[in-house]
Amino acid sequence: MDILEIKDFLRENVETIYEIFSAYEPLIKVTTSKAVIIGDLHGDSETLLRIIGKYSPSEWTYIMLGDYVDRGEHQIETLYLAFRLLLEHKAVLLRGNHESPLTNYEYGFYMELLRKFGPYDGDTIYDKLKDIFSQMPVAAVLNDDYFLVHGGLPINGNISIDNIAKLPKPDELPNNEVTFQLLWNDPSDSIKNYEPNILRGPGTYVFGPAITEGFLSKSGLKMVIRGHEYVPQGYKWNHGNKVLTIFSSRAGPYNGTKTHIAVIDNGSLNLVEITE
Repeated sequence: MDILEIKDFLRENVETIYEIFSAYEPLIKVTTSKAVIIGDLHGDSETLLRIIGKYSPSEWTYIMLGDYVDRGEHQIETLYLAFRLLLEHKAVLLRGNHESPLTNYEYGFYMELLRKFGPYDGDTIYDKLKDIFSQMPVAAVLNDDYFLVHGGLPINGNISIDNIAKLPKPDELPNNEVTFQLLWNDPSDSIKNYEPNILRGPGTYVFGPAITEGFLSKSGLKMVIRGHEYVPQGYKWNHGNKVLTIFSSRAGPYNGTKTHIAVIDNGSLNLVEITE
């Protein structure tokens, strides 16, 4: 992929992309018989291209769980492909915790923009991407069965699908605690309710099966599908197979990952490894 073509694409399309995301509620509903669900990519454009080659986006609905940037070698290229899927095939792009200035300055995306686009263009484009990230949806409901989110469930037991759909945006960091937890929380089988997440830091939590059961029961849903957590085998089950983690990157520090996606085909959910 030619980096100058990508820069021109971003210059020409950032306003349109911003308008698309601005029109979305924080939670969107998707109905489709054929869905491809992609976990964290972190600059792994090669895996995304393999997925596109295997599952034509003109025939499958793509739902991406966030973390397109930071850490990997081809962050700009990965984000570019994701935006192309959005514009050309109406793919669903959810926000990850790495679509934020909280992480982009430390984990590589901002510096990659400066390095590949030059200081002036890189800084200017990042300001516009930061605005786009602040408008991205943070969750989706698929076929009235699956709750899709980057991180995990918030610890507030009163949170519902309707509450999430009304969360404030734009929210750059984000500052709203529910939005923050949707992007940052992790499941745990070793607790019942929740505890502070000492690995990820202040404001983040691990949530147990009682939180999952309560949320799914209240929402009339069957399962949570999320990303966020590095798992070398590419997927992980928690809470009696009611929380599924998908990890789709072998870029940067994840080069040993057995990258997986989740594929839903006429009501059947399958885990598919994406091999080199």
